[in-house]
Amino acid sequence: MRGGLLLLPFVSMFTLILGFATSKAYKSVPAVSLFFYAIAAISIGVWLYKDIKQIGNVFKRKGARHNMSQGLSVVLALVLALGAGFLSKRDRFNKSFDVTREGANTLSAESIKLIDQIKDKKEVVKIIGFFQSEEKKNDFRKTLALYEMKGATFDLEYVDPQTDPTRAMSENITAPDTVLMKRDKQEARLTAFSEEKFTNALIRVLKDKERTVYFLTGHGEADVGSQEAFGYSTAKAELESERFVVKSLNLLQSGKIPDDADLIALIGPKYDLRAEERTLLEEHMLKGKPILALIDAMVQVPEINIMLSKVGVKLNDDLLVIRPDDPRAKLLGQNNAIITEFDSLSPVTAEFVKRGGVALMTPNSRSLEMSTENEFKVKPQSLGKTADMIVKIAGVKSESDLKGGVTPDRVVSGSFDVFVVAHGQVGGDKVATKDTKDSTGADVKSDTSGNSSKEVRVFVGGSAKLASNVGVQRGENLDLFMNAVNYLLQDEDFISIRAKDNAKSTLDLTSATSQFLMLGISWIYPLFFLGLGVFYWMRRRATA
Repeated sequence: MRGGLLLLPFVSMFTLILGFATSKAYKSVPAVSLFFYAIAAISIGVWLYKDIKQIGNVFKRKGARHNMSQGLSVVLALVLALGAGFLSKRDRFNKSFDVTREGANTLSAESIKLIDQIKDKKEVVKIIGFFQSEEKKNDFRKTLALYEMKGATFDLEYVDPQTDPTRAMSENITAPDTVLMKRDKQEARLTAFSEEKFTNALIRVLKDKERTVYFLTGHGEADVGSQEAFGYSTAKAELESERFVVKSLNLLQSGKIPDDADLIALIGPKYDLRAEERTLLEEHMLKGKPILALIDAMVQVPEINIMLSKVGVKLNDDLLVIRPDDPRAKLLGQNNAIITEFDSLSPVTAEFVKRGGVALMTPNSRSLEMSTENEFKVKPQSLGKTADMIVKIAGVKSESDLKGGVTPDRVVSGSFDVFVVAHGQVGGDKVATKDTKDSTGADVKSDTSGNSSKEVRVFVGGSAKLASNVGVQRGENLDLFMNAVNYLLQDEDFISIRAKDNAKSTLDLTSATSQFLMLGISWIYPLFFLGLGVFYWMRRRATA
């Protein structure tokens, strides 16, 4: 073989690898990879055409059979290596490991559940990226790659708003570097590309309908739109970002609960309900409609307690504080409850357990009690208990009960429930008399009289500060509030996630630059020296 022509197969191999790399790194510019593929094909074609006689002479030489056997072994080894590489690109063999401290390159359980839902229901989500900045585009691609590695597929399109301004205007794109997600009539827009933003945007486009949440007023509650420290404007904005409609409701003025009320939120009342209001809320629960109640300590609420007792929950007259002799009391503020024990099975708190080390801090908190013996015959379940540093001061109905000091006999140690959910079937009086088949062929009970039962869910918290503007500044507090809302509305598949607090200690291996770096280390560098070695070996044999 002529030594100079022997470089051509190596050129072909290099450009073939470069074509493969560019096809992965620059999906939106297929011409680049096609160019490299063409160079590879031309190089191998020229080599075969120019050196075909010499190639044939190699097989006629003495020892050619032995050399062919060795060559075949090399070829088989290359085929095995390439086969292993090909299989590793398939989803079932594609495994990656996140070595970042914060899990920056790992999707949360909620995101993975959402991807599974998209795959199971074969949902088609259209994603249109309007990018001017290549840096922003790469940021988006890195996040998108995390979802694609888990099997998510999207109808993806990139548009340059400078070269195609008409398209940008038709989609009402007003900000540069915007990503538009669409499914049917639902759409969501992204200008930041963290997992939190991406998953929550998917939630918005996948939800088939809006839900209405009514915040009760008339009992000294803060305005739901108030931006003051103990208002709820941040929680309201978060609800609206996930396609919830948020309204206020004064039961004494309306005299009824609106028909479109999917969830009633009783948060931070300073005064108790009236008996008429309690009756309306109890009827609401008997219809299978959920209630979220967050009640601060040092507020006397006997009517609310009567209502909650029917689902097996009681608001205690006490105050949860950090133990006075604990040095953390000065650092964190004594009037705070620290919740560190969470239910690992409930979708509301399961992610807290998986993350590990999560602690909620809620001021002005009271403890809760549960009872399985309740009028509605539902099951109360603890979601969050206090840490060991927390004690409760018993007999605190108002701030006046703290004046003059607290005697030791009123200080109780232990682990106390602060967040509880009650769930079960209510409102039914039908009697099952026979088995029938549903549309899937499964056995179900048929009822012959009365009203069918419905599942109700009630979330109770011992502190209203969880959902306040100050409280939701802590991501875990906002997580719990939003997860509770989705759980109450039986939308566990749409439980959202908040941002991760990432430190800059990650190794980025998803960008195009890093792909070429890994390509050079894994293929080009060793193949370059292999090619030089073969070239000089062939040259020495030819001159020997």
